[in-house]
Amino acid sequence: PIGHFYGYKVKGVYQNYEDIARSPENILGSVKPGDLKFEDLDGDGKITSADRTEIGNPTPDFTYGFNVSLAYKGFDLSAEFMGVYGNEIYRGWDGDGFATLNYQAHRMGRWRGEGTSNWEPIVDSSRGINRMNSTYFIEDGSFFRFRNLQIGYSLPQQVLERLKVKKIRVYANAQNIKTWHKNSGYTPEIGGSALAFGIDGGTYPMPMILTYGINLTF
Repeated sequence: PIGHFYGYKVKGVYQNYEDIARSPENILGSVKPGDLKFEDLDGDGKITSADRTEIGNPTPDFTYGFNVSLAYKGFDLSAEFMGVYGNEIYRGWDGDGFATLNYQAHRMGRWRGEGTSNWEPIVDSSRGINRMNSTYFIEDGSFFRFRNLQIGYSLPQQVLERLKVKKIRVYANAQNIKTWHKNSGYTPEIGGSALAFGIDGGTYPMPMILTYGINLTF
């Protein structure tokens, strides 16, 4: 389908040369111990471009949101929440062969010898096979966000009469308070075009914004 992620399914990491010899021959490029091992989906005994398949969907199964409004005497509170569920994100910023930023903590579990890892490949910029589109770069895009909170207080009527105004309300507002997400990027909200979206190329994090003020009604 249009916009879906297309690539190879990762089966594990080659542990030694004997493992490579027992596995389907990788025609895509030379492989060594520590490289990602792809699945032979068409069963021809080789890893070729024909073994690519749909590996993720950037479109959520559903998007939801709700809000809460409370009031007690002169105080008022409103809160807004939203989220999405059932989509995937492609971790595009992690595909560069040369480190332009520090590696993330999960790379501490990289392959560095037989039996050390069966998912995190070796850290070696010359191993191009590990940068091919695959499920290694697919992450859960579901998230839940505490989007907005506003607290206010309206002065009582007797005070307003002395000040000769109809209403005075003081308030404080916070946006993007907290986002619970599983992807490793700064934000799970990744845009794009109709043909390519949900690809995290290093999207800037969404800032938390704090505002406060006074509403006067004469």
